[in-house]
Amino acid sequence: MPVIRLAGFAGENRALHPRLLPDAVGVVSRNQKPGRGDLRPWRQPVAVAAVPAGHQTIYRMGRDVNTDANHWLSWPTVVHAVLGFDATDPTERTFYTGDGAPKVTSNTMALASAPFPTAHRPLGLPAPTTAALVTTTPGTWTGLPETRFYTYTYVNDWGWESAPAPPSAINTRPSDATATISGFSTPPAGNHQINRIRLYRTQTGAEASEFFFLREIALGTASTLDDNRALGEVLPTTTWLPPPDDLRFLTAMWNGMLAGISDNSVRFCEAFVPYAWPVAYDVVAPDARPVALGVFGQALLVLTTGRPLLVAGSSPDSLDQQPVGMAQACVAPRSAVSMGSGVAWASEDGLCWFGSGGGRILTQGVMTRDDWQALNPPSIIGAHYEGLYFGTFDTGTGRQGFFVDPANPQGLLFVDVGFATMHFDELRDQLFVLNGASVQRWDGGAAMTYRFRSKLFTLPRPLNFAAGELCADAYPVTLRVFGDGVLRHTQTVTSRQPFRLPSGFMATNWQLEVEGAHPVQTLAIGTSIAELAQA
Repeated sequence: MPVIRLAGFAGENRALHPRLLPDAVGVVSRNQKPGRGDLRPWRQPVAVAAVPAGHQTIYRMGRDVNTDANHWLSWPTVVHAVLGFDATDPTERTFYTGDGAPKVTSNTMALASAPFPTAHRPLGLPAPTTAALVTTTPGTWTGLPETRFYTYTYVNDWGWESAPAPPSAINTRPSDATATISGFSTPPAGNHQINRIRLYRTQTGAEASEFFFLREIALGTASTLDDNRALGEVLPTTTWLPPPDDLRFLTAMWNGMLAGISDNSVRFCEAFVPYAWPVAYDVVAPDARPVALGVFGQALLVLTTGRPLLVAGSSPDSLDQQPVGMAQACVAPRSAVSMGSGVAWASEDGLCWFGSGGGRILTQGVMTRDDWQALNPPSIIGAHYEGLYFGTFDTGTGRQGFFVDPANPQGLLFVDVGFATMHFDELRDQLFVLNGASVQRWDGGAAMTYRFRSKLFTLPRPLNFAAGELCADAYPVTLRVFGDGVLRHTQTVTSRQPFRLPSGFMATNWQLEVEGAHPVQTLAIGTSIAELAQA
């Protein structure tokens, strides 16, 4: 006689008919945590800190402090923050976009007083706007005269250097003459912390020639002298511009590069120079507008309102771009998540994935397009946790969520809770969520209540199952037995011992539902206790 046995519990599938599902896949999966092959619950998020109410972004600063409680930066807007490139920097310089013009902060500025960040600086230095004035002392006119041009830059206390001022007027003088340089423009207002000026001049008579370092003077110095000293390195900042004010979606790449979106372009900083954004490095999608960015390996995936664009290269001046053969627009920029081996995002058709093995729709075969549309794709906000994609969506009355394993998307695992703000902390290897004003560590508190309903098991002929058994770590666990679509029995299972099921009816189509908080390994029903023992 037949025995129905459940094990594996691989989530829910809404695309296939319940009768056609694999035995381990069900039609309902709520609050189920994957990873150990059994049916176990996620735990409730647990509060660890508080930030001002109404904020949309949280970020933990304190890479050398392995704690959940300190130190939480937050913003009322959608902000993308990136830790600086220097792992030995004790000030933990951090760059971010989304809170007005791009900014930089550090643990000395950001953590002065709550709420954090307390203070910041603009990410970038303004260039001088006025050309220097050059006057020449008398000299001996022997041989050919020399012609020179001068320029200067601003430098701040961090050693950041601006783009140069316009070149000076041509200066023609005897070879043994000296020149006085003055007329330096005053830096504009703002927390730029500019404290000195660097002067450069040409060695040849052409204005387009390279400028070489001449000397450095303190800010406020009215004039200085070109005394024909030996020149230094070539001016490095000729093409360096501050990031545009509308730069958003700041994203860390490889080899010291940052990327961001400005208007219809993807912008890139100079390698290891996060405040310099040359226009020459821009990438423009051929037929769509960029809305989000993701990174896997040494590839940047530009998600757009049309076909994604793949950008790769070792430095910002050698980046190649290639359209992806996957016409799936990103409908929710905050759904885009970089997951190491690939990037996931929400499209109109489903949850998409692109990585080193190509692209696919993770939810294809698990949900129909109509099922996916019922999740309100434009509302999806994504994060990653333990190799899983965690998406939360707006139901109209609140937020709920779902988990997908990109490596094996056999079924979706829905959760009864969802969040509009999430942050994955790499140091803690933890996902944090924001619930109102409460920062909470995901999967840190008391167990949730899971619920799993099996596929539809169809028998050759009607019969009655007389006995069941359920193997769990602890008890009680609730079992519900459905026959031909009707709830026939609810059993509170209190031990590993077999139990009797009610008689008085027969059915052809059977489903089992399990609900509880204790991990379950197997569940079986049979026509007799002896049959269960033999199965």
